[in-house]
Amino acid sequence: MKRLFLWIVMVLLMVALLLGGAGAALYAMTGENRLPDTHPTLGEVALEPNGSDWSVPVLGQYLTRSFGEPTNLTVQKLGDFGDAAPALVLPDWVSRSELTLTAPDGTVGVTGDAAGYNSYVYSQNGTYELQLTLYRDPDTESPGQSTGWYSYRANFTVNQKPRAILSTDSAPQGTIVAVWVTGILDGSTPTLATDLGDVWFRPTQDGYMGYIPVTYNAEGGAHTLTLSCGDLVQELTLSVTEMDSATIQTQPDSSSDAAAAEEYRNAIWPLYTTSEEGKLWQGAFASPHPSSATIPYGARLMADGQSAGRSTGLTYGAAEPGSIVSAPQNGVVVFAGTLAMSGGTVVIDHGCGVKSYLFGMGEVQVQKGQNVVKGDTVGLATDAHDLIYELRIGSKSVDPSAAIRGSSGLQYQENR
Repeated sequence: MKRLFLWIVMVLLMVALLLGGAGAALYAMTGENRLPDTHPTLGEVALEPNGSDWSVPVLGQYLTRSFGEPTNLTVQKLGDFGDAAPALVLPDWVSRSELTLTAPDGTVGVTGDAAGYNSYVYSQNGTYELQLTLYRDPDTESPGQSTGWYSYRANFTVNQKPRAILSTDSAPQGTIVAVWVTGILDGSTPTLATDLGDVWFRPTQDGYMGYIPVTYNAEGGAHTLTLSCGDLVQELTLSVTEMDSATIQTQPDSSSDAAAAEEYRNAIWPLYTTSEEGKLWQGAFASPHPSSATIPYGARLMADGQSAGRSTGLTYGAAEPGSIVSAPQNGVVVFAGTLAMSGGTVVIDHGCGVKSYLFGMGEVQVQKGQNVVKGDTVGLATDAHDLIYELRIGSKSVDPSAAIRGSSGLQYQENR
């Protein structure tokens, strides 16, 4: 019995020695190669960790090996990124993150999850400091992977300057071209000088957006646009191409007399130079009437064999009397009334100099100062006048069709 007991003890000791030796061997073989070896990049520059704390499983949850370095005060100098906003890219192994971005004046620009960094809009030039900690947490689906964190600390310089981008470099007559200005850090507001028409700018989350009207009779060829913003003067070139225009036979206009024309000018022309600040529209515009347009924008009009000018909007000649005329977009009614020349007339200001002009209604059902949304009833059609829809920026008419399709410059980067 005693011999059996001694034999069992010896067997247990041998097993313990074998297990211990195997554990020691596995422990010794477990190295830093089990740690993540990819690091985040800022502006395509790899960040270097200045501290870490990792735990690597050796025998499941029963035995782990630790690796780490105390966080130090080393700051990685990334240099000058110029006028670029450096993007932060995290490696795939990251479970969660903590980030603090300190601006040149000492204020905290971003704090919390690193996802907030790439939506940050730089508001100052100078040196920024970034502190970042990336974690890999335990994962039940991958129990053998290492867990822990790396910390990073870096500084970099931003020196942004205003610059402008056109939504297109070539535009046919009748279109709207957006101009997007970024990199404004001195609080200045851009202006654009062009022979194409007045340009209103609205603030965006990272600069300003303006809208250039290219009306039906804009001269074809290259147009120089001069952008001024603070100390910046930048010249852009926009090429205008001629639009295809149909010739339409119409009836002579019997409503145009001197008194009617004077009434129209006094009521409508002052609206060309004022506008709501900001952008009130959202998405594509809507046709104000369900019937099809019988005269397109820019058509050459002929009456009794004589030129009667060009169409400055869409004419809905088949609109049934009493049918509903609706608001093409959100906005504020800046004129509502009846004019001898244009019948029932409603003008809706969409902001940024953009207005919808609805002419030829038999009944107006809105009032000046009223807020409307796309699709709201503004009046009723009549057979006394053709229903006409004009879209203008300032005094310059543009083709409403592109805005209705959602392909106008008004929809370019519109949620910025």
